[in-house]
Amino acid sequence: MTEQESKERKLLLQEVEGLLSLITVPILVVDATGHVIHANQAAEHVWQRSLAVLLTKSLQAFVATSKLLGFVKKGKPLRDFPVEIVDGSGKRLPCLCRLHPLYIDQKPEGAILQFTRQQMETEQEKNRKYVTRYTFADIRGNSEAIIALKDSARKIAKSDSTVLIRGESGTGKEVLAQSIHQASSRSDGPFVAINCAAIPEALLESELFGYEEGAFTGAKKGGKAGRFELALNGTLFLDEIGDMPPFLQAKLLRVLQERRIERVGGSESIPVDVRLIAATHKDLDAMIVSGQFREDLYYRLHVIPLYVPPLRERKEDLYDLIHYYLKLFADKLGKEPKLFSAQALKCLIDYHWPGNIRELENTLEYIVNLEIGDLVTISSLPAIIRGSRTSEEGLATQSQSQATPSAPLASATPAPQAAELSLEKTEEQLILQAVQRFGKSTEGKRKAAEFLGISVATLYRRLQKLSRK
Repeated sequence: MTEQESKERKLLLQEVEGLLSLITVPILVVDATGHVIHANQAAEHVWQRSLAVLLTKSLQAFVATSKLLGFVKKGKPLRDFPVEIVDGSGKRLPCLCRLHPLYIDQKPEGAILQFTRQQMETEQEKNRKYVTRYTFADIRGNSEAIIALKDSARKIAKSDSTVLIRGESGTGKEVLAQSIHQASSRSDGPFVAINCAAIPEALLESELFGYEEGAFTGAKKGGKAGRFELALNGTLFLDEIGDMPPFLQAKLLRVLQERRIERVGGSESIPVDVRLIAATHKDLDAMIVSGQFREDLYYRLHVIPLYVPPLRERKEDLYDLIHYYLKLFADKLGKEPKLFSAQALKCLIDYHWPGNIRELENTLEYIVNLEIGDLVTISSLPAIIRGSRTSEEGLATQSQSQATPSAPLASATPAPQAAELSLEKTEEQLILQAVQRFGKSTEGKRKAAEFLGISVATLYRRLQKLSRK
């Protein structure tokens, strides 16, 4: 370098230093090789190093991408280029970089790099958007199956192992996934969910893994982070994993093995620290046999299997669930809590609930909205539930009418013991609620009996029976 070139360079640096002292965002000035030749106070704060230390480092020590150095060497200006900076604690933070090349004698001799915190704030807002609503307290029920499920889920919550949740639609698989995340060491991180069945195949890959600028027609300028990147240090919930197309199953398998992703249209390998929870209502074993699901991916997902039972397999939870949702919707809609007649409650308990918890929730909201009186009768129930009861009774009658004359009267199938106990418990609860509402005085008990549709003598007999328990 000639004396004149050295003088020009010093003057240029003096001008740059004067400007940088007025800027409050992190700035690095580097030469053509990426060596730091100046930094402002904001940069010292972000990287938690003094200027003397920063001047001994290269760009690669502060920015987790090799592409940026290539743009410096080429003298290519950049605006809002997405990068990840490595702060003083070693944590990677996404932000936007502006690159202003420095030329001497028409040759690129370095660049001014400005790192804005706009993207960091956006990521924080995204994290607030990807928060959980549910904990294990929201998984209601005291059946053996539910208690065992919650115990197992709590035990594995602190682990980072992959979880596969199976269960019919409407059983609450995402509620369980959120509860696991909330009880894990990643609870401060985001919970990012994606439904593999709800997104077209052509878009699912870019939604999961993100894309680089220019990866396809219509790609966003600067590219876009995928769900894996958004779930950094948190949990990614892949709902309906059985609907993932085969070509993406292969890519997901590689991500689970390598713990790194590549954006669509990109070549950089990005590490992802994410816990994966997958869920499906499909029979993955049958799909493996038919070639629709990869067996190797299945075993990668099937590290910790959990099964959420359908509502018809835990009928003993129905009474508590009905009571909970009745109160929930009554409070939400500003209405008085309602009581069920014994017949209406038995109708709900006998129903097979193909839509599980989701259907039960919708049914109770329907009842609270439309029922004018305080007592819910069979006529207040949705038509599909009334129709189901009518159909079942019709089939039972038809079956009896087709029986041979010599068949004994007792051949009619008796109600299961569990159903009898549920009905008895229901009647007890109705009586106790009515007495509590109208009072324990003689007049109060008379009103309670009238409200329940039974005689006062019957009410007294039931209360006496309850007192002996």
